[in-house]
Amino acid sequence: MKTKRNSIVATIVSSAAVLAATTALPFAAHAQGNNQWDGFYAGLNAGGMWSTPSASIVENNTGGGFNGTSSGFVGGAQAGYNYLLGPVLLGGEIDFQGSTMTGGVTGGAGPSFINATQSMPWFATFRARVGYPVGSVMPYVTGGAVWGQQRLSGFDSQFGSFDNSRNFWTYTFGGGVEGKLNERWSAKLEYLWIGTPDTSLSTPASTSVDERSIGNLVRVGFNYRF
Repeated sequence: MKTKRNSIVATIVSSAAVLAATTALPFAAHAQGNNQWDGFYAGLNAGGMWSTPSASIVENNTGGGFNGTSSGFVGGAQAGYNYLLGPVLLGGEIDFQGSTMTGGVTGGAGPSFINATQSMPWFATFRARVGYPVGSVMPYVTGGAVWGQQRLSGFDSQFGSFDNSRNFWTYTFGGGVEGKLNERWSAKLEYLWIGTPDTSLSTPASTSVDERSIGNLVRVGFNYRF
């Protein structure tokens, strides 16, 4: 199931990237009117996300851990503001994403065996963007903070069922390219690397947790400038 899910997400992400490249850039090359990028904008996005959650744990003074893979679809909306400072674009962007990213994690500590599902139902990012417009096309780098929710539910052979969900903060950075379709509309292709959440998830019997969960996000989006 994991291999099949990852294959589906990889196919969707690849198709989205090809669609963005083949749609945005030809239109961008022929965009008419004002090439200015500054001002307010808002739009929608969709893509895929995958991660490798893992954790070192201690149960009853016995060390152990769990790990696995997660993947799923994401979609949401973004809004931001661009300001052109000479040839360089400076801006800020916020977005909110719904996510189907889920995956199984297994492991244990001593006699305990853990079989669980980890998911991220939603998250939001708050990022700065720095770009360099070249006519109707703008490559950019971006980075900032992530606020979201994780959930871990499953079964511990020594302590029974559990269901744990928590909100978290972490960081993100990445880059992308955005192309003008016309004076008002643009399309973008973006990659973000999402860091380890500051709040860990654990089984009820865990006395300490050292979690590592790296998320990779690829998405396409469309923006409208006001």
